Amino acid sequence: MSKIKCFFLFLLGLSASATVMNAQDVDFEKEFDDFQRQQLKEFDDFKNKADAEFDTFLRATWAKFEAFEPVTPPVRPEPVKQPVFDGKKAESPIEIKPAPVKVPEQSYLPVKIDAPVVPITEHPVHRTSIDFYGSSLEVATDAIEDLALAGNREADVADAWSKLCKASHEQLIKDCMTLREERKMSDWAYLLFIKKIGEQLYGEQQKDDIAFLQMFILNKSGYKVRLSKINEKLKLMVAPAGALYGMPYIVLEGTKYYVFDAEKTNGPMGVYTYKQDFPDAKNYISLSIDAVPKFDMDEYTESVSPKSGSVQVETIVNKNLMEFYKNYPQCDVSVYYHAPMSEELKTALYPPLKEAIKGKSQQEAANLLIEFVQTGFEYQTDGEQFGYEKPFFLDENFFYSACDCEDRAILYSTLVKDLLGLDAILLDYPNHIASAVRFTEEIPGDYVVLDDGTKYLICDPTYIGASIGMCMEQFKNVSPQIIR
Repeated sequence: MSKIKCFFLFLLGLSASATVMNAQDVDFEKEFDDFQRQQLKEFDDFKNKADAEFDTFLRATWAKFEAFEPVTPPVRPEPVKQPVFDGKKAESPIEIKPAPVKVPEQSYLPVKIDAPVVPITEHPVHRTSIDFYGSSLEVATDAIEDLALAGNREADVADAWSKLCKASHEQLIKDCMTLREERKMSDWAYLLFIKKIGEQLYGEQQKDDIAFLQMFILNKSGYKVRLSKINEKLKLMVAPAGALYGMPYIVLEGTKYYVFDAEKTNGPMGVYTYKQDFPDAKNYISLSIDAVPKFDMDEYTESVSPKSGSVQVETIVNKNLMEFYKNYPQCDVSVYYHAPMSEELKTALYPPLKEAIKGKSQQEAANLLIEFVQTGFEYQTDGEQFGYEKPFFLDENFFYSACDCEDRAILYSTLVKDLLGLDAILLDYPNHIASAVRFTEEIPGDYVVLDDGTKYLICDPTYIGASIGMCMEQFKNVSPQIIR
């Protein structure tokens, strides 16, 4: 007898005693079974209503849309060689005028979605171990192991939806959502994890089944995704909270849905999809990384030191995390700027840097840090190193052989905020990114003043030999976008 059943029988026994009932006249087993059946019926009725309504949308003829061309990632024609300060100081500091603030695309407040209630069952749960970026994660797969769509017509998709809804899928969804929290997965990491489940269960070639499974689990997890049919193939479509580059998309009632794993087509892309989202799918796919995902460690070490030798650090990053970052879609620079540094890297990097700046003024410490970033890393444009634009997450600077201006600006701003406790921003020029710091000491140099009157001293970690307060000559009359 299960612990839950024993506890329920105990409560019934107390109730019977309190009302002076004769315990022998009460069939506790029957009372429990009746209670359980009623609870399950109410639960099933509640979920079946939403599932059945969605079934009708899936079963109806899907409407055709013509996809918009992918938004081209911003490409900065960065200098092939890292700029070097010529030693000639300007006669007097100048004020750089910032550009008007851009309104973020498709911003929203997330809706809290609870993991589903798992029906009580005496049957053992069968779990499958999913290999995800070097970590073995177990999920209950009983309900989905024999999934195989009869085809990709509307009726085939609706039949598969109905079948999974009637199966005991709640444990699967709960396992996935629990792992999402435990492993600190971002929304995009969660999307890739669900894809990996499908690939491992059905094989990577069964793309229709994988896309359907992603839609099912992500919808049940509360995410605003949907299925589409493109060139007789099922494709997942995602609604991100923010700009997403390099993917074709359609617009439904003001919301952009991007084609995940899109394939190139000759001519316009015809997208067929249903009219309405699953009613519980309320959350956009956030592109932000609020916590570093927890993947099992595969160490990569690197020694970093500026040319002056003022400090030397032995850094550690996780190669599994690097692989995940490599697969991240390109999005706005602010996403990379706000993503945290891993604890492994921070533990190795920060103590020697703190010791090096100990007892120094803000100006001296900031100059030591800027020289560390300017000369401790090789410079190379993304086009040279990767063949495409690839902003770095913080840890990636200590993994790849070289980095460019936005990578250095993000790293330097982070070091200043964490080690000096000063606010820092990014200055996004049309073909360059630098940093600017709000010092509490009076330090001369070129600066920007924001709308609220706060003054930030320009600090350029790409401009070799330039100390804080020095703006490159070609940008002194250019208004940068401010990234906070």
